[in-house]
Amino acid sequence: MRRVREPGAVFATQTLRARAGCPSMTITAAEDLGETDELTQEAVEVDSRLWGKLGPDGDGRYPLICHLLDTSAAAFVLWDTWLRPGLRELITAAVAPNDEAAARAIFSAIAGLHDVGKANKIFQGQLYAKTADAAVRGIVEELATAGFDVTTPPSAVPGRSVPPVYKTVMRRHEAVSLFVQTGIWPRGSDAVADVWASVVVGGHHGRFHPRFDPAVRAADCLTANGFLAGLTEAKWGAQQQAHEAAVLNACGVTRTQLDQPVHGEKTTTAILLLTGLVMLADWLASGAESVAHGHGLTIDPVADPTAWMNSRRTEYFEQSIPQTLGVYEDLADPLTAIMGDFADSPSPLQDIAPTIGRGLWIATETTGSGKTEAAMLRHTAVPGEGILFALPTRATTDAMFERIACYYSSSTNAASLLHAHRSLNSFYTNAAQPGDGLHSTPWLADARNALFAPVSVGTCDQVLLGALRQKNTPVRLLALANRHIVIDEVHSFDHYQAALLEELLAWWGETDTRVTLLSASLPTAVALRYAQSYGGPSVTVAPHYPGHISVTASGATSASVTSQRSYSLRVNLQETPATTLVDTHLARALHYRQQSADTRIAIVVNQVQRALDIARRLAESGERVIVLHSRMAAGHRAAVTRELHEVAGKASGQRGVIVVGTQIIESSLDLDFDHMISDLAPAPALIQRAGRLWRSTAVVDGVWAAHRFPRPTPVPTLDVIVATDAAGLLDAGASLPYLPGELRRTTDALRRDDRDSRVIAIPADVQQLVDAAAFDPRSPDLEDVSGELELIAAARKLQDAETVVVPFHHDHNDGTILSRETTHRELSAVTEPDELAEYSTRHIERPTVDCFIVQPEGASKWVWRASVEAALHSRNPHVVRAVLALTFPLSASNVSAKTGIEEIPGFDLDDEQGMRKRGSMQRRLVPVRLVDGAVYDDLLGVRFR
Repeated sequence: MRRVREPGAVFATQTLRARAGCPSMTITAAEDLGETDELTQEAVEVDSRLWGKLGPDGDGRYPLICHLLDTSAAAFVLWDTWLRPGLRELITAAVAPNDEAAARAIFSAIAGLHDVGKANKIFQGQLYAKTADAAVRGIVEELATAGFDVTTPPSAVPGRSVPPVYKTVMRRHEAVSLFVQTGIWPRGSDAVADVWASVVVGGHHGRFHPRFDPAVRAADCLTANGFLAGLTEAKWGAQQQAHEAAVLNACGVTRTQLDQPVHGEKTTTAILLLTGLVMLADWLASGAESVAHGHGLTIDPVADPTAWMNSRRTEYFEQSIPQTLGVYEDLADPLTAIMGDFADSPSPLQDIAPTIGRGLWIATETTGSGKTEAAMLRHTAVPGEGILFALPTRATTDAMFERIACYYSSSTNAASLLHAHRSLNSFYTNAAQPGDGLHSTPWLADARNALFAPVSVGTCDQVLLGALRQKNTPVRLLALANRHIVIDEVHSFDHYQAALLEELLAWWGETDTRVTLLSASLPTAVALRYAQSYGGPSVTVAPHYPGHISVTASGATSASVTSQRSYSLRVNLQETPATTLVDTHLARALHYRQQSADTRIAIVVNQVQRALDIARRLAESGERVIVLHSRMAAGHRAAVTRELHEVAGKASGQRGVIVVGTQIIESSLDLDFDHMISDLAPAPALIQRAGRLWRSTAVVDGVWAAHRFPRPTPVPTLDVIVATDAAGLLDAGASLPYLPGELRRTTDALRRDDRDSRVIAIPADVQQLVDAAAFDPRSPDLEDVSGELELIAAARKLQDAETVVVPFHHDHNDGTILSRETTHRELSAVTEPDELAEYSTRHIERPTVDCFIVQPEGASKWVWRASVEAALHSRNPHVVRAVLALTFPLSASNVSAKTGIEEIPGFDLDDEQGMRKRGSMQRRLVPVRLVDGAVYDDLLGVRFR
């Protein structure tokens, strides 16, 4: 005989009443048994007939106790080999101050307890499933014979009307796991700090409970208690407690340790990290290979749960986690790997980078000055920490991935490329094996898991997703906080994206995550706001350009650096009526071509249609033209990007080409042009575009080294074409997607003494130019109507961001989620998006869809020639990649007869039945056909009618 907790709600009736989530109430099941808060009972043995996992056909029952112990074993290995030291320290301070061994065991125990709630009749009998297979029916009969109540609850009877709370409580085993921990269902107004263990296990499927979506009222708390009491009594409750006891004993943890409130001020931070860790441990333990290994183990998990768990830890997870999830491997000789032939001559920024320890580092230097290498050198200074490099577009992400792969060519690190069309990249189509440098693993190839790779390169969207209120936010926040985050081209973020980044910076500051932000043209006000987001509102710092800002828990510092690319840039402004804008670009390009047949010329415009018009006319005149813009199939765009690097890359020997493109050319593509002609754009964008001039030639103090090819002018020159309306003002239509206000400030800053030609000192004049053209919606200068329009547009973006973000930042009206007083309702909102809000990492002015053209007789190789069903329903990876290679984004309003691109009927995205037939990668694709003269041009991409 020994003293044990009574099953389920019975135990909770008195011991947890003081911190209960619901008003005083009676739980009938408890009173009928006549128990007190603790009773002396016979110990109940774990019943291994209860299952935790089933095979794909319902066979291969894997006992629940095995899955729980497996997850604890995986958790131990995650703590020891994957979780960075700073996060271990943070969690230790929260759950077991000054005792990391205890914190490690507590985390592993919580991980093991995540599925205790599966020991209930609804889960074991799949009573809410539309159909139960024969294996499950056999299990139900077996359990009934053993004395378990397996009767179908009234709520599971087909056609019966039940409260909405059933969907979020009785049908969710993790809700039962939560209830087993506390014995009572919490109210929304109760703080989470006192019941952190139940919060973590309740959130392990990506949504925190109780869920406060519109269908489930807080008043349903009483209803939930009644439901759950029925699922945690009698033999089911006894088994829940027996499984819990086995896990706690195996991990060396007591119930008292779990019932202690979380310590310190970082309560919500620790809860979010622990939830993410439990989710990750569960995913790793649930894999088919993991379960298969467990099936082969001969140890009895009921008789000796500790031996089972230790065997699984040492014999499986210590080997499998490095091979699946991956554990970061440091570069043996980072300076040589990153700098190559320039290892002995780093720039001043690169020289200081390895001395920057933890915290936020904002590095601002001229384009082509080696900021990427500086970020990598900073990264390698702290051993054992993974890296995620984020960029604005898919094209720049693919290009950066190749550079990062070169740095790691001698390592054995697992890696991921993070964007929607990554499967088209040669990294996946010609998969490398371990030992060949960066490689993928089957586990990381799954889109859900890719963010965890020790070395990741992705679009900024993959990072900004962590700021949004949505399912699985805790595990995404964990993945981000566990490595060094590098974000390039941060000046390219609009007010909406900047607001998302500010929230994440607050999270990273709370978790002491290393963050590096890179830019050649970041406004001073934005740099200061980023510094304050990471370090708190008291941070004050005066940025330098070129220079860097460092923000840590102890404060912020800034310093200037000497640039190794200091030179003069001539900027010529040429006004032209908007009606002749294309003609003006053509005339300027052909003028340069007449001067030299060998020059490489770039024309960068702000609108796709303008790029098409210019490129078409150049091609018709016999010029060699390369075109790059967003209205091209993904495979076409990738092929063009590769061609661009071949003909205009820094090492290219090819000459005599004209490249016509949109803003994509200005961001992180390592290209070199002799001449550049550009639409008027905001100052940061013009600085970036100009950075593609003479990029492969070294310059110090205005003295250019010997050019590989003759340059056509004494200094690099940027021609800026300014489109005007009939009144001689900036033409609003031609200015899109930019607002006239920001363009007017840019022209004012560029013009000096009313002259249309100016020599800009790089880098000396850059910050002044960028700041003069910048617009800060938090302190606007409303000089004219255009300023008011700009404020309205910016305010709308900031307001839209406010409705979708997790409130990490200190300046929210309702406070930050990172508070010791955070309630269940507030935490639930982190994983429960507002149904009325548009959730995206980019501000959506006009909805877009991903299209692919179906044209059985099509001449272009960038159209689908088979049936729509063959494209959408296939699970064959080669077919899926082929379809994705043909997709391109298009404004939903442009999918219409007026453009000649019509949606093919019968494949509506709102058709639930049709969606079930689609492959997972094809869920959001819209098949279209070309009519009335619209074509897909293998040079130009999609051309409307």
